[in-house]
Amino acid sequence: MDFSDIYQRIKFEAYEISEEERSQLTDYLKSAGSAYRLESNAAILVFCYSSEPTAENVTLVRKFLAKDAVDYSRSAAVAGLYRVWKLGAAADINDLLGFLALSLDESRHDTSLAAIGCAFLLMHRLNDRRLSTALMRLLETLHDELRRENDFVIRLFIHACWSAYDNWALNNGQRRTHFDAIEEALPVYWDRQKYLLEPIN
Repeated sequence: MDFSDIYQRIKFEAYEISEEERSQLTDYLKSAGSAYRLESNAAILVFCYSSEPTAENVTLVRKFLAKDAVDYSRSAAVAGLYRVWKLGAAADINDLLGFLALSLDESRHDTSLAAIGCAFLLMHRLNDRRLSTALMRLLETLHDELRRENDFVIRLFIHACWSAYDNWALNNGQRRTHFDAIEEALPVYWDRQKYLLEPIN
């Protein structure tokens, strides 16, 4: 199966997978080595977009959150669980907080990008102040690393600022935009409290 092709068709053509494809997809995800293959990224996304978040399905996708899973595939599991299925139980928030805490680990770059976006999404949807506090801390940490000329964090910093703005805009009826330059990210950072939840006094 060409998981990438099927994912594109689901995304842009409202394609619905057949029962035979679903069976092959599930067998692939359950196979022993799937957590270590890059093609699992598209397979996971196809699975999440075409399945309901039953306990069995969630357990299967959570397999790809493992520490030794391929980062690219782990990022798809994060997106599938928290963006596609929008899971938000206490255990899910704890997982996201754990992923955010590991954002400076270069071996988890794709996972961190996915987790940051999902954390902003769930922060607004659930009005979760633990996520807000963690995201504020992360933004400040990334900015500190940026000032130390740590090139690794540039993409993370821009993505975090864009995610902060985009999810705020989505929740406040404002115009959404995309940016990928430091010069566009910095104004969001300087006004970062605006894009997070108000602290409890």
